[in-house]
Amino acid sequence: MSTNSFEHTASGSTGGRFSSRKPTRLFLGYVVRMVLRTILLLAGVACYVLAPDQITISESFGFRGGLNLIDVVFVFIFLDILTKFFPSAKISMGSLKQYGEFHVPTARMFKEGRAGSMAYVRDTIEQGRVAVERIPVELPAQVRTAFEETRAGAVDSLKVLLRSIDFLRIIPFKEEQLTASEEARNQIRADRFKEVIPVALAWVALNAAVLAVLVYAGLFNEPTLIIWVLFYFLFDMICVVLWCPIQLLLMKNRCCTTCHIFNWDAIMAVTPLLFLVLDLSTAWFVWPLVVMALVVLVRWELAFARYPERFDERTNASLLCANCKDKLCHIREPLKKTLAEIPGLAKPSGLDHAGEAPALDAE
Repeated sequence: MSTNSFEHTASGSTGGRFSSRKPTRLFLGYVVRMVLRTILLLAGVACYVLAPDQITISESFGFRGGLNLIDVVFVFIFLDILTKFFPSAKISMGSLKQYGEFHVPTARMFKEGRAGSMAYVRDTIEQGRVAVERIPVELPAQVRTAFEETRAGAVDSLKVLLRSIDFLRIIPFKEEQLTASEEARNQIRADRFKEVIPVALAWVALNAAVLAVLVYAGLFNEPTLIIWVLFYFLFDMICVVLWCPIQLLLMKNRCCTTCHIFNWDAIMAVTPLLFLVLDLSTAWFVWPLVVMALVVLVRWELAFARYPERFDERTNASLLCANCKDKLCHIREPLKKTLAEIPGLAKPSGLDHAGEAPALDAE
């Protein structure tokens, strides 16, 4: 039956606050990465025109004759993919949501609703299962004070704590509180399937078309493929920082935090290298990047298949707009609102007109 158990209001997702708030440190970090990738692409284009051997894998990779641009390209992409293997990496919640430590059940995942979730946290604190020293150092001092007051039984302070997603992440929730009903999990899977299939098909079609053009034009060679890779590498950051046509035209979801293909960026960036996997002269460059990207993708999809509730804002409070600390939409959100006024560009399907996520069908 359909219930309101998994509905939530994406508080803070509307209004004019986007233009006035300060950019977060994480957002600025992504901006720096976008600038570096832009420089890398421009350097690649310059080499393509003036010194193509600098980006020819079979001739220059591996410090042959000194440091070449192709070596720098490898290091940049390798390190970027590597960050996706560590939950402690300074990256977006859009990537980290696969890990259980970032899964905080929404209040309505409890049978008693918000009152039940607060009662559970209160009992946990009173039983001493949460120690003061476990609170992350970066938590504000007032939260630590609120924590100590709560231990004395101050309900008002408990409410303050419940608004801190960092605090909620150290609560030892039970397995049943972290697992949605099978009906709800299946609905999440179905929702994600509807989002990603058009993207996957469009991606295959796009790359097939580009490949056909390159072959027809006689431009299918290593330097061209490297420029292709660098373009995708930069395009990934443009989608995060400035504007994402995939989100707007195909997925129509709310943001990067809830985006299912956020960790597809690795395999998407190295897609052109798939056309070189059988060329042994490029193996030391191609295979490490392709294999790592595939591992990231498979690991991501296996996590989703097993724990779909971690990937949905209706079942994971870490993904709610009100709890977002990344604020990667600093530029993209105002732009998205402007583009949404253009006829034919629909509102993201993740929210209804009231700003609420659609309910899940659950028992």
